[in-house]
Amino acid sequence: MLPFPKTVKKRALLASVVLAAAFILAYCYVEFETSRDVPSKLTDVEVVGQDGKIKLAENCTLVQKIVYLKCGDEEEFRTKISESMVGLNLNQVQQIYAGWNINKFDAQEVIMTLEVDSFCRDHLSNMFLGVQDEKVAVFYGHPGPKAVLKEVINIPLSRLQEKDAEELRHGLVVGSKDELLRTLEGLQAQ
Repeated sequence: MLPFPKTVKKRALLASVVLAAAFILAYCYVEFETSRDVPSKLTDVEVVGQDGKIKLAENCTLVQKIVYLKCGDEEEFRTKISESMVGLNLNQVQQIYAGWNINKFDAQEVIMTLEVDSFCRDHLSNMFLGVQDEKVAVFYGHPGPKAVLKEVINIPLSRLQEKDAEELRHGLVVGSKDELLRTLEGLQAQ
């Protein structure tokens, strides 16, 4: 074997040290990034614990809140997580529930919220006739403060019989769109 000059040995040693340092830095960076289960976009998530490696326990409760933006109603569902979710971390749960905002994440409870640009089931499936600006109007929901205006019909209350006008002021629930149309036709004929 041929002897190497001292300068080549020094360069090889220096290159080895630089490569080793680069590998160590890369390893530390990867470990740091993967150990952080809370992405930077989730600064408002309450994560219990300091290590960022929280995993869902077998008895974890999943709380899902659905907020309907068009009527303001909320629904809340509480269930135990499925077996397939046991051991998942925050990032994995976020991938499964894309679109949901996770408000709290710990081994015992996950609370998440979904905003839906629609009406709740109650408002979608129920309508009634009422009064808006002294005209006949169609509302979603049930008569009361949580009713949502669908449209104002150009039938002034002053054209109606007093009994019909009073019934509309209290809210006249209709069971179907056909019933709604028949009732409106009757009111227009007055």
